[in-house]
Amino acid sequence: MHMTIDKKNAGLARRIATRIKALGAMAALGACAAAHADPAVHVAFGRDPGHNLDKYEVGVNWDSGFAWGNPQGWLAKLQWEAELAEWNARSGTNHQNVTEFGFSPILRVEKRGGSLVPFLEASVGVRMMSHKATSDEHRSGSLFQFSDMIGVGMAFGPKTAYEAGFRYQHVSNAGIKQPNPGSGFYTGYVRYRF
Repeated sequence: MHMTIDKKNAGLARRIATRIKALGAMAALGACAAAHADPAVHVAFGRDPGHNLDKYEVGVNWDSGFAWGNPQGWLAKLQWEAELAEWNARSGTNHQNVTEFGFSPILRVEKRGGSLVPFLEASVGVRMMSHKATSDEHRSGSLFQFSDMIGVGMAFGPKTAYEAGFRYQHVSNAGIKQPNPGSGFYTGYVRYRF
């Protein structure tokens, strides 16, 4: 019994240390974001119905400085995004939560010139996971994952500082190591741009 408690405490300590490191990395990236144009923060909720997972996410987003087009019309730009998320496993044998840390370049095309700014976005980024499995039935071959995403949204409000959007995101290891079940999240988010 004493050994079981020690193993549980060691596992808890590893999870806490992983989350502290991820939060430190997020803070460092957030500090970098403040040095660039238009830093933003977002909160998001996603759902993978195929594997019964909920995803709670916070992130920072900033403009890279690369843009092409008309600042008062159609504009394509590159943004950077760092995020920290918790996957809440809702079912499965031996289910457990997983922490995700990610970084992505985002290509965004928007129609500027009014008080509402609709946009499309797409991305391929990288992710590091705290565990390889959310359950015995949903296990990946590696902690390293890729994330591809497509989304739509709308910026609005004073200086279009508020944004709301919807994304489809696929997370998998792209077959670099088996098994590779992947996860598909339907995600809504709100963002505030400083």
